[in-house]
Amino acid sequence: MTERRGDERRNRAVPVNQDRRGSSRRQGDRRDTARAPLDLWVEEERGDELYFRRTGNVSVGGLYFEQTIPHSVGTHVKVRFALPGDPRVIEATGEVVNTPQSKDGLGMGLRFTSIGDADQLRLERFVREQFSDDATS
Repeated sequence: MTERRGDERRNRAVPVNQDRRGSSRRQGDRRDTARAPLDLWVEEERGDELYFRRTGNVSVGGLYFEQTIPHSVGTHVKVRFALPGDPRVIEATGEVVNTPQSKDGLGMGLRFTSIGDADQLRLERFVREQFSDDATS
């Protein structure tokens, strides 16, 4: 039997791309919807657990929670929140799609998987207004 450590394949000099992050897939922003900065409390429910989280931004496709201990990618949750100036509560379900790779590991991105048509329209209007306000400021 040949010992693996002595295998001559390990001794061959094969060039390896050290920076795979430079691939076209990782360059730039991969999100396809505009995000508006938004600092508000969101009620998040996962099974019998209830959390209150702070957002960093919102889009028609989801939310980003800043400075929060994240759930695992793939976790499904329900969220409830009201947009500034609108007392009606938006309810949606979503899936955790990313967590930061930073040292502190805080934050998570949530993609909506189900949201009512009226709530979707309100989100679209809110995000659009945030960008039109920026253009007139």
